[in-house]
Amino acid sequence: MKISCFLLLIVSLSSFQVNQATDHDTAKCVQRKNGCYYFECPWLSTSVGTCYKGKGKCCQKRY
Repeated sequence: MKISCFLLLIVSLSSFQVNQATDHDTAKCVQRKNGCYYFECPWLSTSVGTCYKGKGKCCQKRY
């Protein structure tokens, strides 16, 4: 039972990740090897654009 729940969780999360990258701005951010975040960019990162149809930030590492 635990294994089937774990596998269902993995499949759900993997399909969720595929659907996020279908937006144009999100795909552009991921292609440039940046990260998409809904809230503030992490420490030592700079906001360089948007993700998730303008609802998130595309963050690039400063170093």
